[in-house]
Amino acid sequence: MATPKNILIAGGGIAGPSCALLLTRKGHKVTIVERAPQLRSTGQQIDVSGIGSEIVKHMGIWQALHDRSTGEEGLKFVGASNNIIASFPVSKDGGPNALVKEIEILRGEMVDVIYQETKDTTNYVFGDYITALSEQATHVTVSFANSPDQDFDMVIAADGLFSQTRGLVFPKSAVEIKNLGGCVALMTIPWEEADGNQSRWYCAPGGRAVFLRPQFKAKKTGAYLGNMTADSRRLVRLPVQEQKEAFAEMFRDLGWETPRIIREMMKADDLYAQELAQAKMGSWVKGRVALLGDAGYCPSPVSGQGTTLAFIGAYILAGCISTHDDYEEALRQYEEQMRPFVEQGQKLLPGVPGIANPQTEWGRWALYTFVWLAGLVNSWGIVGLVTRVVEPLATIFSKELELPKY
Repeated sequence: MATPKNILIAGGGIAGPSCALLLTRKGHKVTIVERAPQLRSTGQQIDVSGIGSEIVKHMGIWQALHDRSTGEEGLKFVGASNNIIASFPVSKDGGPNALVKEIEILRGEMVDVIYQETKDTTNYVFGDYITALSEQATHVTVSFANSPDQDFDMVIAADGLFSQTRGLVFPKSAVEIKNLGGCVALMTIPWEEADGNQSRWYCAPGGRAVFLRPQFKAKKTGAYLGNMTADSRRLVRLPVQEQKEAFAEMFRDLGWETPRIIREMMKADDLYAQELAQAKMGSWVKGRVALLGDAGYCPSPVSGQGTTLAFIGAYILAGCISTHDDYEEALRQYEEQMRPFVEQGQKLLPGVPGIANPQTEWGRWALYTFVWLAGLVNSWGIVGLVTRVVEPLATIFSKELELPKY
């Protein structure tokens, strides 16, 4: 086991605190600095499955996450009159390719679960952020906006896709923020009887889609307005009120549940607009600084892999730091072991995300026809047979990877 180190993590979301949990168990001293004055409760509904399930069980938080799951029981694709095109139940086997996983949980709930598990062993500093990093022979001197300078053995930047810490260490040319051509606005609205306990997906020409995800236990509903637009980067940087007005204008003529969503959106205090983008980098390490999660390798919300990669990255980085005394070797191993997971997680199927947000009426017909056929196969109970036929094709886009052991 490596000598215990004094480590600073920037970012109090999922990746950073997960890494802190694993590091402190190995005797390391960890401080987390979070720019927000408190835990961030906003964000989309996320899931836990596959390798992610392995890691949260290793972390000891699987049951807590399960207990706080939304209670969502499936997904329905619907038409303008709320007619069901196709229906898919929740997956109980944790399969990574299922549309709805056994654990579907709000991001804020997951953040709180990890915080509760780490608050007594990790030093959390809210309302502050890193302003400068000066690497010395034996440590990194860190300057903060609202605190005195401190020295750390290593620094981990886990502060998101547009990481400010990354910008202090890496030149702009080192990272490509690859825009996928769209954005999504998400918010919480009051639950209504029609929401039930299954999600509903509705799309319309013009690259627009509406997604309602009931949080049945809390009697709330997550509302998502997705739009494939070249204007996405500008939209997500607007003040919140201007974002509300812009999304209301884009979706006003959509029908279905959009009048209700727009009405509630104008009153919502948790609206969050997010660009559909990936972070691409040749290296996530420089000196004693390592990037973790979206800061280094955001796969985009449409990949469904962001949370999984955050957990995998936290597990591998903590494992490498706790195995190798030499920080250079630890971070070299982190990059080497993590790269295959990132390459796989960032690989999108052809047509994604545009295929789920069709621009034309024909495109919508094609999408609904495809999901109708998939739903029919699912209802006939022959999914296993179809899976065995399709699986060889799926391996073109993904392969089975195993977690290293530490």
